[in-house]
Amino acid sequence: MPNRTIYVADADLPTFEKAQELAGENLSATIAQALRRFVEAEEAKASGFEEVTVKVGKIAHSYKRFRGRLLAKGRVRDQNEMRRTVYDVYQTVKGKLALYVRGAPNWENPKTWSYQNWPQRESWSYKNWSHKDWSQWPNRDYEFRLEVYETLDELKDNVPLELYEAVAQALKGDPEGVEYLDI
Repeated sequence: MPNRTIYVADADLPTFEKAQELAGENLSATIAQALRRFVEAEEAKASGFEEVTVKVGKIAHSYKRFRGRLLAKGRVRDQNEMRRTVYDVYQTVKGKLALYVRGAPNWENPKTWSYQNWPQRESWSYKNWSHKDWSQWPNRDYEFRLEVYETLDELKDNVPLELYEAVAQALKGDPEGVEYLDI
């Protein structure tokens, strides 16, 4: 096995020593693993993919992260205009389609501002707005989902038709998802 010499700057020596302590005898494997992750991330970035972090859940939220490139976005309102759904479709580095869906009240519709439409109107007070920690704000009206599909056909029945067509166009076109018009 060939040997490689790694020069470590004095400022980085504490980090290197901590890595040696955590890795035990096999620091070479730890360095190789870090280099593989670095190369993978840089190659993905050069191919137009970036790290995407999304919030998921309705009552309790968690976060999911993946590498992908945005293909298309869309937004629809329900029939009574009280709610809206926002869709983001990504292609992952493994060629799958990640659909990020966010459902929320449609704040563009003044009817949603009505005190009468609020689910907890009895407990509402101007003092509710004084919270500095907005993470405590009741948000059961919001829903965040991440769905992963193997193929474009699987995605088709789960998004509006116009969004599906935009995703199909992005997949067959330019790597940046732009349709070039020869006009």
